[in-house]
Amino acid sequence: MDYKTRGYPLKEDTHKHYQAQMDLYNFLLRKNGYKTEEFTYLLFYFPKEVKETGEVIFDTELVKIKTSALNGEKIFNKAIALIQGKEPKESCEWCKGK
Repeated sequence: MDYKTRGYPLKEDTHKHYQAQMDLYNFLLRKNGYKTEEFTYLLFYFPKEVKETGEVIFDTELVKIKTSALNGEKIFNKAIALIQGKEPKESCEWCKGK
């Protein structure tokens, strides 16, 4: 489970922006000997109301998403290769001219 804060309510695809992070968490937890499931929960907090005193009242939305430790391992290995100086196969805006 992971907690997220936002300045506004969720869009239909908001949770998809956290897929790689959740896959990596699943992979790393398993590599460290923890038993995990193939899903996670994201609990989103976003402001509902701001009181005159400055107190912020939040709404929440719980989203369950599937995770893949295998995909997390692929992302991890790509990151290690990049750190070790191996160029990515396809060019990206940050890699051009390097």
